[in-house]
Amino acid sequence: MRLRTLLIPICALLAVAGGCAAVAGNGRPAASSVPIALDPDRPSLTEVGALRLRGALRLPDGAEVGGLSGLWVSDSGDRFVAVSDNGKSVTGRLFYDAQGQLVGAGHYDVRRLVIDKDAGYRGRLNDSEDIIRLPDGGWLVPFERTHRILRYGGAVRPEGTPRKLPVPPGLERASSNGGVEALAALSDGRILAIEEGDDDGVRERHAWIAPADPKARGDWQPLTYRAAPRFRPTAAAPLPDGGVLVLERRVTLLGGWGARIVHVPADSLRGGATMDGVELARLEPPLPTDNFEGLSVRPGPDGDLLVYIVSDDNRSPLQRTYLMMFQLPAGALKPTVAGR
Repeated sequence: MRLRTLLIPICALLAVAGGCAAVAGNGRPAASSVPIALDPDRPSLTEVGALRLRGALRLPDGAEVGGLSGLWVSDSGDRFVAVSDNGKSVTGRLFYDAQGQLVGAGHYDVRRLVIDKDAGYRGRLNDSEDIIRLPDGGWLVPFERTHRILRYGGAVRPEGTPRKLPVPPGLERASSNGGVEALAALSDGRILAIEEGDDDGVRERHAWIAPADPKARGDWQPLTYRAAPRFRPTAAAPLPDGGVLVLERRVTLLGGWGARIVHVPADSLRGGATMDGVELARLEPPLPTDNFEGLSVRPGPDGDLLVYIVSDDNRSPLQRTYLMMFQLPAGALKPTVAGR
């Protein structure tokens, strides 16, 4: 999502100076990223709520690797695929030290997504907002402005001519900049979609759940996602137990950027339910904050989970693209009551 309202004053207040790195698109490798501290004034700080920081990076400045609005990380952790809000896919490599700390990223490859060309579409067509890998190897990418979800093929990234899925009922009434930003392929084979909505103070957001390959609009069952006050959902990632993590983002003139990572249990993921999850962690100043819009989870050692988040710098010189990895210890997820 492009945040135009309040963007310049907020970013001017919150921009963080850092080292620069060269950008290379069109399949050429780029310079490595820049490691950052969770809090420069407290270099030993690693705990954020229930999460433990395992590495934080600033990715290269520039339009080619910027604007990231969705994230997928391989189970091995060595590569990632992201999409940007100008219709591009970005792949890259991730690097770790002997202790498993995330220490670098590079070898970026930026390519344009093939966009569907329905004559009935109006408005921008290439505002891609999330990315998920399906069990059969396909990819799903939701788009705002002209709201739709496209299914792609591709062995290592979304490629080829996409197929449009049936639009969830009611999504057509979402505002241009408030469509589906959070999409997840659940462990039981279903897919979950959550709309971002407007910055109107309303906590409840429309959501839908459907089989992995819905054939009709009626295959989408409605449910509700309840965010924290002034926060809006921007990404979701499945958990092995059937639940999901949801990333929420806030931006205000006085409070600046903020983000939450929320656990939604599996028993809330059913038609008619209200997903009211439990906050695991919150990022607010003086911690690194920006427009966090991408989330991915992969297995870690000893039953732990590794959680990645990435920020969308809106391709603005006043913002940053941060990639962070956190460890979620085994047993940290507590059961909650569904439908609260």
